[in-house]
Amino acid sequence: MRKSAALILVLLALILGMVLPAFAQERPSIPELLANDADGRFTTLLAAVEAAGLVDALSGEGPFTVFAPTNDAFAASMEALGLDPMAVLANPDLLTQVLTYHVVEGRYFFRQLTSGPTLTTLQGEEVDLDLTDGVFTIAGANIGDVDNIASNGVVHVIDAVILPPSVAEALAGAAAPEPTPEPTAAPTGQAQVRPSIVETLANDADGRFTTLVAAIEAAGLVDALNAEGPFTVLAPTNDAFVAMQEFLGLSAEDAVNPELLAEVLTYHVLPERLLYRNIIGGRTAATLNGAEVTFYEGAGGRLTVNGATISDVDNIAGNGVIQVLDGVLIPPGVVEPAHIRVAHFSPDAPAVDVFVNNVLSGVTNLAYGSVTSWIEVPPNPSLRIAVAPTGTFDYVIGPADVTLAPGSWTTIAAVGSAANGTIAPAIVAEDYSALGEGEARITVFHAIEGAPAVNVFANGSLLVSNLGFPGTLDDGTNDGAFTVTVPAGTYNLAVNAGGAPILTQDGVDVVAGTHYFIAAIGTADSPSLLIQSTGAGE
Repeated sequence: MRKSAALILVLLALILGMVLPAFAQERPSIPELLANDADGRFTTLLAAVEAAGLVDALSGEGPFTVFAPTNDAFAASMEALGLDPMAVLANPDLLTQVLTYHVVEGRYFFRQLTSGPTLTTLQGEEVDLDLTDGVFTIAGANIGDVDNIASNGVVHVIDAVILPPSVAEALAGAAAPEPTPEPTAAPTGQAQVRPSIVETLANDADGRFTTLVAAIEAAGLVDALNAEGPFTVLAPTNDAFVAMQEFLGLSAEDAVNPELLAEVLTYHVLPERLLYRNIIGGRTAATLNGAEVTFYEGAGGRLTVNGATISDVDNIAGNGVIQVLDGVLIPPGVVEPAHIRVAHFSPDAPAVDVFVNNVLSGVTNLAYGSVTSWIEVPPNPSLRIAVAPTGTFDYVIGPADVTLAPGSWTTIAAVGSAANGTIAPAIVAEDYSALGEGEARITVFHAIEGAPAVNVFANGSLLVSNLGFPGTLDDGTNDGAFTVTVPAGTYNLAVNAGGAPILTQDGVDVVAGTHYFIAAIGTADSPSLLIQSTGAGE
């Protein structure tokens, strides 16, 4: 028996609350978050906030977004500007202008900033953000640790102090402030040890990970994920587990299998600390499960792993980092696989390579008129498929998101013209359900761009009528294909358009228990017929 039943037991038990959820706890305020930084990176910033009398303001309801310079950033910036840090701390007006230039009203997560917006700061002047070639900056300062969540906002860490244009202009035309007597020692934030990954998940202020924490406990992985690490955990939310339950069609009668549960969960854990800056350019990484996952940044800055969107990045724990997912990743071999194959039916396109989840698949140098064998892949609500000329990454098709349910069989055909810019994927959901004795199944496909709708005859009898060139239906299937079950035998095939045959092939042996893919390909002026057969169990 496949492992699907065990996984069903696992996920349903979690989703239906068969194990106890963890309780969410209140997050600290922004000043408390800075003071409790495990590495003590913000003691200078905290001293400046206190000297400027801004602690109460930044502890208020908010929400605020704070771009927080580290101690090293303050030291380097003060040196570069020729300023005495003690003199600056003793100048509340200057300090307030500079500090409030690092604060924006509203809660802006990483995903809302990568498009490069211009934001108005509390100081009143605007500041620009930019993401170019994987380098994320604000007013030229690098943003290296994003989405540190507080109860009243979010903190992004930067490597320099940024100055309002008016202050920068004034400093450029005036001498640095005269040193003043050393003020009373400013308080320094007492660095505290960050909670472990499991504790961070359990203490999430929004309670997003109760199902995941329960799964970790049921699988006996708490001690492992409380170990020294470092780890990167790809953390599905409660909603992600519910969506996966619906996608897989799970029932309420299954029980938990800790061994299988551990297999799924370890596919979400990487034995290294990968921050946003390490994955934004895309990479493939090994998991504790032994299989690999692939990160990819698509259009609009959408960051994904195996097609699942990373919705909240760089949640730092004492022994690693948590990247939040909107989907559950299913490792190979855990549930009944999906099946895909690729057909090259674009007559003027060169040989192509096929990419699955932005990684080169085993399908390379696929020539026109070819159909691959079936490939087993884990089921996925959003598998990314792309096609590029062999040896390049210049996608001519995709990346396109394809839904692949367990046990599904999907042909992805490249149709249209490369020269005319009409090349596109046609997604054909095929029927590979059990056949009766003496039966075979035929899928007929119209892949000739510019040709009219056709009728297909077998031994003079109408098999398929009014079959048009591929288009996509509301359910994602393709209206250029039609599937029919027929008795085994020998058939003379004819494809007619406008009452006249444009393609014929006699003596086609249709064998019982076999699935056939028959495609009209080529151009309207030079059509041809392709027949691909798949025997039972192939």
